[in-house]
Amino acid sequence: MLRKSARCAEAFWTDTGGVILPYVTIMLVVIVGLAVLALDGARYMSLQTQLQKGADALAIAGAAELDRLPDSETRAVTAINTLLNNASIFGAGGARNIRVADIRFYSQLPANDVRPMSEATPAAGATSARFVSVSVQPVALSTVLPASLFGGANAVMSRASAVAGFDQVVCDVTPLYVCNPFEVAGMSYEQATDALQHGTADPAAQRRLIQLHLYRGGGRYYRDFSAGDYGFLESAALGSDPDAVTDAVARVHPRICFRLGPIALRPGSVPSAPDGFNVRFDIYDGPMVANRYNDEYRPSPNVRKGYVGGSSENSCRPQPALNWPIGSPPNQATGFPLDREWPYMGGRMGNGSWDFDTYWQVNHGGAGRLPPIVNGEPANNSNLPSRYFVYRYEISQGLIGDRSRGGETGAPACYGGPVLSDAPDRRVLRAAVINCLSLNLDEDTQSNVPIAAFGKFFMTLPMVSKGGGDIYVETIGLVVPRDGTSDFETVQLYR
Repeated sequence: MLRKSARCAEAFWTDTGGVILPYVTIMLVVIVGLAVLALDGARYMSLQTQLQKGADALAIAGAAELDRLPDSETRAVTAINTLLNNASIFGAGGARNIRVADIRFYSQLPANDVRPMSEATPAAGATSARFVSVSVQPVALSTVLPASLFGGANAVMSRASAVAGFDQVVCDVTPLYVCNPFEVAGMSYEQATDALQHGTADPAAQRRLIQLHLYRGGGRYYRDFSAGDYGFLESAALGSDPDAVTDAVARVHPRICFRLGPIALRPGSVPSAPDGFNVRFDIYDGPMVANRYNDEYRPSPNVRKGYVGGSSENSCRPQPALNWPIGSPPNQATGFPLDREWPYMGGRMGNGSWDFDTYWQVNHGGAGRLPPIVNGEPANNSNLPSRYFVYRYEISQGLIGDRSRGGETGAPACYGGPVLSDAPDRRVLRAAVINCLSLNLDEDTQSNVPIAAFGKFFMTLPMVSKGGGDIYVETIGLVVPRDGTSDFETVQLYR
């Protein structure tokens, strides 16, 4: 019996069947643990990706509003909050998970991505805000793996943030700057930009005629910059040749781009620049004489300007009517009159009251030529439109060919090139607007000058003085996206 028990014990001891079972049991625990860990890792990465994409989208939405205008930061915050509430973008679950924790604006980022955002330069205000940083609230993810059994936590936190920036680039633009005509002494930079934004959007302010003076530094105009001064911009495409500036002023597509950022002002004057501007009015003088058959130098289809004396044989030699621009009604040609009073900006800007009745009677007084409707009523001296409105009305209603009492029509007579085009509008100047007073610009300040905005100005009359001269304009508004087919805006993620 004893021997039998010994043999059974020996057989059990030497039997290797099922020896792997303990190892399988131990490894099964490890495999299941790794699988659960992988599942938690995948869930965490998915949550992190969703949060990051949400932060990216919010930063891009905010950055798209940073056009350096006084309300840009407010619009950016509104855009972020509006996008956050868009269930079609984030979905019902995502909208509950993604909440904004912090929004900050910066004018300059660190030198490289390695450096922390703490080294970024905060924006001093909306007019210097170029970048926006958006951080979303951390989201806790409960793990499947019971990490607390091993001294860990049963939840992990997922965080996300993004930094995006905005730039506006305007191309095929006249290399021209204008000192903000709505700025007055004592305004801060923000106040001046706010005045520009509101002035260019106010219909009553848009009627005010602005007399832009050529800035000449220490010359006969002013030593320091004043509101309403204008001059020319430096560009690598133009070099140092003044004739290149005149050519760029005259061209339909000058092939010049400027970014909404610091620019350099061109010192000195450009004597032949008026010849470049006047091409838009079908006047070809000086270096522009040879370009009257070139559609790259075509005029506006409506060049009514109060000139007389042109004929089919001498179409390039009209002259300003007597007492130009209002002429001597009713027997003279009449261009757009000046404002009746000049109480603003030391004589640089009128009060918006101009003699529409005389202009319309002299140029369109024939039967059936009814004035345009403004504010629901026919236009007259008590219900004034802007000159730009009248100019566009003449084009849209086919009134360009109406002959004034002085014999002038609005149709170009000197230009001999291909068919005219109204795109782009040749009497609209797009120029960089600078807050010259609050920047304390003087003749020694020529580089690294910030642009407040790109503005649109309607030329009401041609220039008449050689070697410089004044430009009479109305404001139309600020350059916005899709104003020109060659313009573009860049909204870019930086972090």
